Amino acid sequence: MKRLFSIFTLLWLAVGMLLQAQTAKAPVFLYAGQSNADGREYVQVYLPEYMKVGTAPYAPYAHLKYANICGAPSTRTFGSRTLAIGSRYAFCDVTNYWIDNASKDDFYAIKCAYGGTAIATGVTADKLPVWYADATWIKTHNAYKGDDITQEAYKNNNALTKNLTEGLASLVEGTLAAVEGGYDVKAIMWHQGESDRNAASSYYVNFKTMIEYMRQAIYEITGDEADKTLPFIFGTICHSSTQYNAQVEKAQLQVAADVPNVYYIDMSDVTLRSDNLHFDGPSTEYLGKQMYNKLVELKLVDGNPVEAVKPKADTNTDIEVEAEREWDFTKPWSTESVNELKADVQWAELKSWGYRYSGSWKTATELQTSTGYKFPETEGLFFKANANRATIDPGKNIGLYSTGIYLIIPKVKPGQYVTIESVTANASKERGITFDTMYEQYLDCIQGGVASYTSQKNVWWYRDTFTEPQDMTFCAINGGIFIYKIMVSDASPIAVNAIQNISAQKSQRIYYTLSGTPVLNPEAPGLYFCEGKKFLLK
Repeated sequence: MKRLFSIFTLLWLAVGMLLQAQTAKAPVFLYAGQSNADGREYVQVYLPEYMKVGTAPYAPYAHLKYANICGAPSTRTFGSRTLAIGSRYAFCDVTNYWIDNASKDDFYAIKCAYGGTAIATGVTADKLPVWYADATWIKTHNAYKGDDITQEAYKNNNALTKNLTEGLASLVEGTLAAVEGGYDVKAIMWHQGESDRNAASSYYVNFKTMIEYMRQAIYEITGDEADKTLPFIFGTICHSSTQYNAQVEKAQLQVAADVPNVYYIDMSDVTLRSDNLHFDGPSTEYLGKQMYNKLVELKLVDGNPVEAVKPKADTNTDIEVEAEREWDFTKPWSTESVNELKADVQWAELKSWGYRYSGSWKTATELQTSTGYKFPETEGLFFKANANRATIDPGKNIGLYSTGIYLIIPKVKPGQYVTIESVTANASKERGITFDTMYEQYLDCIQGGVASYTSQKNVWWYRDTFTEPQDMTFCAINGGIFIYKIMVSDASPIAVNAIQNISAQKSQRIYYTLSGTPVLNPEAPGLYFCEGKKFLLK
């Protein structure tokens, strides 16, 4: 009996040791995609407070070994990861934080992300590498290995898929193969798709093929049969992004339904930075947490899920506005508004600028005090900024303190004109105001909209080829400006009588460009005036 007990004891110990050996493998996590995977939010703007360990550069990781391999082969080494002021961070930094928090031993994270890159070929700038993984194509293309002065690496070595997998192979050979107990590739975490909007019809096949290629290539490196169906987790594209495409999203969701062990995190209604393209801090944090929670759910990380509150985009859809509106900041402000402004510690008094708000608005908001008092004089206008950007000089102007603040005019109707009277805040520097680049498809600049030393009457027209009202966003050019008046009107604020009179004298119909140049037969796309009417040539 004792002998039998000893045998069972030895077997139990052997099983325990085997299990311990299996669980002792060092976890490896892969992150890849385009700009939202690379990260576009700044550390100083919204790095989660719990990640600000010590003084900057922050080093919130105790167990992480990190490698960013999207570049030359010299980058294919593991090191520490710090978050410096002025640098950007990504969702992977948040995911790694929570993995680190749950870990007792070292783990490895490998990142390969490149902004503006597509899976499809031929839909981005020639210099950009791609994630294309078609079997015939990829045999004749080398791994992207970073650019050089001549950009030959861009042209001849342009496969990001190979950069990721060959980079992993290099790291296995150089570091991971020597890890005591071995290593285990746990998952690929991905965000991409915006740059494939012009090849949306091919996205399903391209996305599926890429995943299959990555899995097979990783299996050939590790020899682990499980890697043939390696977990692949991705975030969807925000619907308010200027590069959102419904067909791309449909293809992504279909791949998740059709391909085993592919999972998605819904990012359709999150908040974005002022460029309306990249995740802001709260959305970056949310995606990072949800990636971690999915790893926990799939038992790829031994930890507890963390609370992840989705930041909802403020679309201002509940705002009712008058069709025609005007704000005149040169008129005297009410005594109440002035007193509220002076009493608020967050509005610091400046000698030449009036009062500057010392804070930030992560989402679009009306000008108000820290106590919630909204200034009636600016009611209906919305602002979004990182910090220290808006100014008020009662009875004189409001100011966009730098290029880091955005002015939003809600629900401009097609066919309406937006007029903003402005001047540079520094007489020795040319400055101005323009629309955010995402509104290029909606607005024509009739007058101004450029940097200048003098006061300008800037006028834009919302093309009447559209049918729905649109929030319009504007920002400063080259630095701080003062704004005197803002007007939204149905009629043009600048006279077209001169054009009509000249046109009437001609036997032929003459069109005029926005600058007043006469054209007999317009060919260039743009807005033209003729006989007091607007004509848009596409």
